[in-house]
Amino acid sequence: MGESVVQSQMRGDEVRITIRRPENRNALNREVADGIMAAIYAAEKDSDCRVIVLTGEGDRAFCAGGDIKAGADGGPFVQDPADPDHFAGRLFETIQACRKPTIARVNGVAMGAGAGIICACDLAVMADHARIGTPEVKVGLFPMTIVPPMMRVLPRRRLMEMFITGVPLTAEEALQFNLVNYVTDAAGLDDKVAELVAQIAAQSPSAIRLGKYACHAMEDMTYPQQMRFAETLLPRVAQTEDAREGFDAFIAKRKPEWTGR
Repeated sequence: MGESVVQSQMRGDEVRITIRRPENRNALNREVADGIMAAIYAAEKDSDCRVIVLTGEGDRAFCAGGDIKAGADGGPFVQDPADPDHFAGRLFETIQACRKPTIARVNGVAMGAGAGIICACDLAVMADHARIGTPEVKVGLFPMTIVPPMMRVLPRRRLMEMFITGVPLTAEEALQFNLVNYVTDAAGLDDKVAELVAQIAAQSPSAIRLGKYACHAMEDMTYPQQMRFAETLLPRVAQTEDAREGFDAFIAKRKPEWTGR
């Protein structure tokens, strides 16, 4: 994507999507959101991409939230009141519905929309110097579009404390409350992300794709609905080429060769 505010780069089995606004602490605006979504759509179509990693440029900020500077071009708080569509909401939905695994590489502070991006991803690895927070109340706002993705990850009381006090979580607190999967020092961040990418890339693409679809679809179902849905989807998974290859490889005691079909 050249010198745009979002860079998409193929790195082995991963596509790394980087927000490139370090002078604004990688703040989110419409251009950034559109760039991330376009990169995700392209990565989904790329058969060489097994994992999508989202991060921010530099080591100070993952994404410092929405651009709230006066007159900020394309900021999330400037919107046509007659248009209910909001680019931040669409971004979170796009990440959550992505058919390929997503990892948040949290290289620095993640505030507001940055916290929403982390919660929308499947996995998250966080540098120990980073912080995650929702400081909107400090400027008379409330993180409305961030509530849905964060509600799916954090316990209600912890979430409400973050929302109404504006106090951020340390990396260790984020790990304790399952907001992230791993915390590492800054020097080890890429190693941990690479380890996860390698582990995911060794598995069946079709199983992961159908499994992610099922988990996303079942989130808002009742327990009986989830069971009926799972029962109907299981035979479909078992009929894929990857499932047959997995069975054959297991019996032959060899490494499977996945086709992703």
